[in-house]
Amino acid sequence: MISKEVTIGNNTNFTVVLADSNVGLEEVIVVGYGTQKKESVVGAISQVDNKTLMRSGTSNITNAIAGKLSGVLTIQQTGEPGANDAEIVIRGLSSWNGSQPLVLVDGVERDFTDLDPNEINSLSVLKDASATAVFGAKGANGVILVTTKSGNLGKPKLDFTASYGVQKATRIPDHIDSYTTMSLLNVARMNGGQYTDLLPESILEEYRNPSTPLNALRYPNVNWFDILAKPYAPTVNANFNVTGGTKFIKYFCSLGFLNESGFFEAKKDGYYDMNYHYNRFNYRANVDFDLTPDTQLSFKMGGETGIKNQPNSSPWRNLYATSPARFPAYFPDWVLEQVPDVDYPDARGMRLSEAFGEYTGNPYNSLNTGEFRQYVDSKLFTDLILDQKLDFITEGLSFNGKVSLSTYFRNNSLLANWGFPQYKLEYAKIGAIDKDTGKPINPWTRSGQANEVYTQAPLDINVGSLQNDYYRDLYYEFALNYSRTFGNHSVTGLALLNRQEKNKGTDFAYFNEALVGRTTYDYKHKYLVEFNVGYTGSERFAPGNRFGLFPAGAIGWVISEEPFFKAAVPVVSKLKLRYSDGIVGSDYARSRWLYQSDYYKDSRGYIHEDLGANLVAQWEEARKRDIGLELGLFKDQFTLVVDLFDEQRDQMLLVPRSSTMLIGNSFKERNLGEVKKHGIEVEIGFNKTVNKNFNYFLRAIMGYNENRVIFKDDPPYAPDHTKLAGKPLTEMLSSEFGLEGLELSGVELTGTGYYTSVDDIHNNPSPIALDKLNVGDYKFLDYMTDGTITALDKHPIKGLTYPPFTFSWSSGFTYRNFDFNFMFQGNLGKYVQYNQTYEVEFIKGDWRIHSSQLDYWAPNNPSANHSTLHYSGSSSADILFWGGGEADRGYQVMIEDRFFRNADYVRLKEVYAGYTFDPGYLNKLAGVSSFLVYVTGNNLWTLTNLLEGDPERKDFQQGFYPQMSTFKVGVKFVF
Repeated sequence: MISKEVTIGNNTNFTVVLADSNVGLEEVIVVGYGTQKKESVVGAISQVDNKTLMRSGTSNITNAIAGKLSGVLTIQQTGEPGANDAEIVIRGLSSWNGSQPLVLVDGVERDFTDLDPNEINSLSVLKDASATAVFGAKGANGVILVTTKSGNLGKPKLDFTASYGVQKATRIPDHIDSYTTMSLLNVARMNGGQYTDLLPESILEEYRNPSTPLNALRYPNVNWFDILAKPYAPTVNANFNVTGGTKFIKYFCSLGFLNESGFFEAKKDGYYDMNYHYNRFNYRANVDFDLTPDTQLSFKMGGETGIKNQPNSSPWRNLYATSPARFPAYFPDWVLEQVPDVDYPDARGMRLSEAFGEYTGNPYNSLNTGEFRQYVDSKLFTDLILDQKLDFITEGLSFNGKVSLSTYFRNNSLLANWGFPQYKLEYAKIGAIDKDTGKPINPWTRSGQANEVYTQAPLDINVGSLQNDYYRDLYYEFALNYSRTFGNHSVTGLALLNRQEKNKGTDFAYFNEALVGRTTYDYKHKYLVEFNVGYTGSERFAPGNRFGLFPAGAIGWVISEEPFFKAAVPVVSKLKLRYSDGIVGSDYARSRWLYQSDYYKDSRGYIHEDLGANLVAQWEEARKRDIGLELGLFKDQFTLVVDLFDEQRDQMLLVPRSSTMLIGNSFKERNLGEVKKHGIEVEIGFNKTVNKNFNYFLRAIMGYNENRVIFKDDPPYAPDHTKLAGKPLTEMLSSEFGLEGLELSGVELTGTGYYTSVDDIHNNPSPIALDKLNVGDYKFLDYMTDGTITALDKHPIKGLTYPPFTFSWSSGFTYRNFDFNFMFQGNLGKYVQYNQTYEVEFIKGDWRIHSSQLDYWAPNNPSANHSTLHYSGSSSADILFWGGGEADRGYQVMIEDRFFRNADYVRLKEVYAGYTFDPGYLNKLAGVSSFLVYVTGNNLWTLTNLLEGDPERKDFQQGFYPQMSTFKVGVKFVF
């Protein structure tokens, strides 16, 4: 409500005009199982609205929220169509059992990655205990609440939005030409004493400047990305929605379409399609019926159907690891004209090139022959909700009931295999004559060739089957709500019961249920108190230990509402202090039923004993504390929000790492672990309206978090540096086998980092035999000081896979009908794994190097970033093999700035510009009330010291579909 003071004077008549109070999303915050006015919120909650999501320029919600919510980290690993979701972590890693937040769409646990942004009204992130305790054993990692749009009272309003965009890879590897590659291969072979394998200078010159077109194929210089990548990949978005309503019915209906084409060119011939592409169709109908002034019945239905096309085998390892110098991508048409196939003299056209001599295959063949698959996935979410006011019992009391059904299936709708012959051209046999027969020798050989007449096999096309990740999720809840104001006192209450039954790839459904309570008190908008409790049950634990209590409380003081403060500091329009403290939990474990143990048979028929049962297992418990300050100056033109948080998580489930040999077996997860975490979040904003035509804003978000393992059942007599206690929490490389994160597998170099002479080799410890060492090899630090280099010398090193410090900065303005805004986003302290071909030259015998190996050690380059070069053929490199792992899977010696590289970056994440035109004749012709033309850009520019690749990735090993930068042009019509 807006109030206005007027002077009465001698006036007796007054004209009263009712003004729109414009109480919108900014004043209402979505919380667990309800909403609260922003002024009364005492929890740590961040929220974005539909306008912010729509201007992001991306159709994937997980990427649209990047940089917009304090305490929320998003990491996008790939730009593959239909698989480009970002990983989301709230306030840093929390548990080795996973740190994924709980996601609810319209109050029900659901996937939100494929929602159309046009359907979403708001997205809230709940971070502290007071906000998440109502979710009990599922709220420890934070909660994301997505609320879809509902109808409004009024005439139908129709929106049509469409955009066309182009995508291009952000940071693909630099092409290292064949001449450079083969010259370095000579260096590596000389270091290994392989002198008979050295290439003469004449051959190297052919790689650099081929003397004939045929020699350009014999000594190729293939830039695989140039050959396989398109100039750009198109993407199309469209949405049509209508909203409106009467006193009886309000409705919001939406239809959406998304097309993402692949960035790489592949074979398409009729049904046969090796391209990456993805089509998604979204639909939603949210309808509210006001049956009586006190009774509302709501029906919500939404879903999507996605169609994803892809090769059955990933081509990325071939693309990033195959040599540019071994064979051509393919043989062009002219080759058969110049060099006929003696056995098939009428053969014409291009031919695929056989991949010979390489561990990896021909990338061109990976996208032009073999099997492809098409998947159809479908999600359908339905809700039936009843809201009944019970004012006849007591004012402010109401009842709410909800029944929801969520279904998902994925079907392999089409798979087809079409094998095409692959050829090798033996150049030395061109024009050669068989001395015995006097006939020409055929220089062409076909892969798998035998004594038969070859005919092209037809397309083998089949219909697939239902995949195993289907589910059916039934959820229902019943709640009593109370909200009433008594003069200066406002009180609310909630009592709720819910139950979930989820069938997911199993004959026996998963069950969860909970009782939830909340009460809030507000005195004059100055003194705020809130208490929440969740009483949650999980089937994972034994019958007598299934339920747990998770209480939390919060208090707030709005100092700016105090009369003395208003008079003393009038420039401060808002000053709120808040504090929350409580316990939340997590019931995630590797085993479904921890209290059962049995025998099982493996795929080979062998019988095994299961791990020992745990009859006393319970939830991980996290005590979270949060202190927050909210400040507004000059009528909230300047705003500041600061949160300090602390979390102590104990009773964490883990498979015991130490068991007595008297048992002869280990146990299922036990409540042994403990982790602590703390951090700070800062959000600064400035928003000024200069006049009715011009407004501008500035906004900055910063977050820092740190965690430490307190206990993880370390072996009692192990060296301290090998224990996990006291070390940062890492992403498990393999939770099944207990393989910890890369940050704990570090090794250090000593001296200059390299052996500089033969004497240096003999006077320092080495992990391998001295006769296998070369001057210029890595010289490792004897961390244990025991005179040897072994796996025990590996220790924690600087850097984390998940960045401890994140930030974003956005700004923009509105001038008349023109809007413009942009956002930079980045992080500090993030490291990525560089392994296999990215850091090790000629791995598995492939003639391929990457940028990191160009700066290699030589007597005239003693301060190089890479050791001297080696060629180990198909074997693993001795100087790296000692630390664990091997060439094909990657080595486990994380040398800082080599195998573990800093990936700090600043990125121009988003740009938006739009102009709203006067519809003019379009209004008369088609009833258009508003016409907007806009452009958006994503991932347009990146500043980083990372040598190669996109710094947002967490590892560089066997190849990947690159992240994409996008530019779109769109229109929006409102009728």
